[in-house]
Amino acid sequence: MLPKRTDLLISGTYLISMDPDVGDLPCADVLIGDGRIVDVRPHDPVAHPDAHQPAAPGRRPADHGGVTVIDGTGTVTLPGFVDTHWHLWNSLLRGTVGDRPGTDYFTVKRALAPHFELDDFYWAARLGLAEAVSGGITTVHNFDHNVRGPEDADANIRAHLDSGLRGRFSYGPPDSAAPDSPNDLDDLAALRARWPAARLDGRLDFGIAVRGPYRTPPEVYEREWATARSLGLPITMHCDRCLREEGCRSCGLTRLEELGLLGEDVQVIHAVHAGEQDIRALARTRTRVSLSPMTEMRTMGFPLLTELLDAGVRVSLSLDTLAMPTSADILGHLRAIVSVEAARTGSATVTPRRLLRLATLDGAHDLGLQDVTGSVTPGKRADLVILRSTDINLTPSGDPAEALVYTGQIDNIDTVIADGRVLKRHGRRVLADGEPDPVAMAAAHRDALLRRAAAAGDWRPPAAGDTTAARETGPDR
Repeated sequence: MLPKRTDLLISGTYLISMDPDVGDLPCADVLIGDGRIVDVRPHDPVAHPDAHQPAAPGRRPADHGGVTVIDGTGTVTLPGFVDTHWHLWNSLLRGTVGDRPGTDYFTVKRALAPHFELDDFYWAARLGLAEAVSGGITTVHNFDHNVRGPEDADANIRAHLDSGLRGRFSYGPPDSAAPDSPNDLDDLAALRARWPAARLDGRLDFGIAVRGPYRTPPEVYEREWATARSLGLPITMHCDRCLREEGCRSCGLTRLEELGLLGEDVQVIHAVHAGEQDIRALARTRTRVSLSPMTEMRTMGFPLLTELLDAGVRVSLSLDTLAMPTSADILGHLRAIVSVEAARTGSATVTPRRLLRLATLDGAHDLGLQDVTGSVTPGKRADLVILRSTDINLTPSGDPAEALVYTGQIDNIDTVIADGRVLKRHGRRVLADGEPDPVAMAAAHRDALLRRAAAAGDWRPPAAGDTTAARETGPDR
């Protein structure tokens, strides 16, 4: 059960709307009704005279004609962040993947993936989505590359709906599937019948996660592309043809263009080794690119953010996985990106404000949700994050956008609203009455998963005290 939607007024906040027609408002009121942004205007202290009076202990927030007022004094409000590529199923691998021998991402993933049970998929997704809420992420694209059957897909979809967040579920193959084994295209086609729009609450849509022509033969990828396009489903694929080859300078995207596989319905992930011709192919075909800078810099190379933006490629940002050393601290990620790009290219293309747009409105564009979320615009759904600008790391401040990227952190997030529901308040996640804590549930399921894999002989914990660094191997993500 989700927290109920309530009519809300965020009063007197500094608004970074990401809408060029609304702009930044240093002292704004944002009215929310029935899960929708009803109005955005300069703050009116006459209309809400007690909105900025501190609440006495035990007193409920101010209520004005059924509208609960959230005092926005000393806060910055943004649209909720949008993550465009996240393998939620392997959230349970966090703490198992590491630097010691036998604990690299691919070794652990291949060993444990076959041992996932139905509830493991559900609570792995709930863990990732709970961390998303904590980090102000209100939209998540679940790139599921371990769908072992229709029930697994359904478990992920239920988890997403139960989380309260918006997003997309992209249906992929089982982990380490044979190259000549296609996705379950029959179940993909049946998904909408099983999950009609009324069950999805307007918060979730579907796509397909494919391996593409460098991983599968023509009889597989041609059928997958044709099925996706006949169903009107967006396509997503990793672009890492030569991910770990010395001196790689091409992602092979020109071949995909020649085969007719690129386009506005295609999202390419990573593309860290894209050459000039690859980038031109992306721009010509209006193909979207999702970058995961933290995992890319860890195991692949530098994301080509400046080059892609300068070429006019539509770019968005993502976490990739919690199994790697990543977290939902989006502001920390943005800070790393802006510093890396300054050192790597010296270009002025990547600014704090541009990065905030990448993490919000550009992510919404990537997922086709630009009319639904990504900016604080009247008529859009109420997906918002409110941060305390009076915290020590954000004070004093000049441009709030610069302050958030250069010194902001996840601890500054006070309130997260997704589709009009308050999912985090006063820095704490809001759970419905009687709802199990996803963090505790995921930890228990992770322990049981390791025991099953160990009993089957597929998993052996690394020796204690072994600090030798592990090396990432393998072509798949």
